[in-house]
Amino acid sequence: MDDNVDDNVHDRVGDTERALAAQFAPVARRLDPQARLARVRRLAGGMSAQITVLELVRPDHDPQSSPDRVVVRQYGAKNVAADARPAATETRLLSLLRAAGIPVPDPRLADDSSQLLDGPYAVVGFVPGAGPAPIWSPTLAEQLVEVLVRLHQLDAGPVQGWLRPYAARVDRWLARPAAEPDEPMRETAIRQVLGDWWPRRTELTPRILHGDYWPGNTMWAADRLLAVIDWEDAAWGDQRSDLANIRLELLWAYGWTACEDFTRRYRDAFADLDFTDQPYWDLVAATRPVGRLAEWGLDPAGLESFLNQYQDFVDAALAEVGSRASRA
Repeated sequence: MDDNVDDNVHDRVGDTERALAAQFAPVARRLDPQARLARVRRLAGGMSAQITVLELVRPDHDPQSSPDRVVVRQYGAKNVAADARPAATETRLLSLLRAAGIPVPDPRLADDSSQLLDGPYAVVGFVPGAGPAPIWSPTLAEQLVEVLVRLHQLDAGPVQGWLRPYAARVDRWLARPAAEPDEPMRETAIRQVLGDWWPRRTELTPRILHGDYWPGNTMWAADRLLAVIDWEDAAWGDQRSDLANIRLELLWAYGWTACEDFTRRYRDAFADLDFTDQPYWDLVAATRPVGRLAEWGLDPAGLESFLNQYQDFVDAALAEVGSRASRA
């Protein structure tokens, strides 16, 4: 039995949690050699990282107060392929963002060595909140827009030496056409339009991008946005890419009204910027799930609904691009 694992863990749980406790005891020891690992539990739902919550108790802990809870984020193969040191990168970014006033988890530890766990991992403070409200509202819209606007007001210069460029992902996608295009997701049409536009695009001033900004990556309590989480896809580049991503995600989560409401509020905050090319960036965002929607674990009805909304989103962008071409 590991000395850093609370005996109660072994008393009250089965083999699965005992195995987790033994696995994460070295991480707990590295975080705080004096603390005991009181509880460990896996969180479901992580698509790009495996998420585990640890509860740590120090010898001087007040039994009336909550233990120190942290989140261990273990990166998947795709993250490691894109960045050999994903934990250091994300931790460095979180520190920068917290200093700039962006609500993000507190970075505690980065370990890319694979010595304690089977692969790189980062440890961040636990955010004691829940997901966003299920109904779109001005309260939800205002805070989601405010945080993204604040992020996109930051200078990307300090991160360009170590954070990957967003454009590189699009370059890779365009350079690797599928042997069998995903036609229900309009892959051929998207590739034709982006293949022509992407090499001659004009980008806005580079900004720090979340890379996967959507309501599911936010934590809330009492109608207040506490933190934006899951920054492993962060990059620098044209901010219209982040806008396009959340437009599609909002369509899926809340419908067209929410999508357009968010877009209007965001564009009002950047009234001096040119959003003429937004339909192209919408198509860029639409490349992300191409060929992968079946991996999302949706039931048949959910899959059909997602696909129909996706097609509406892509068709609207293609129609706008076509309308512009006919006017040129």
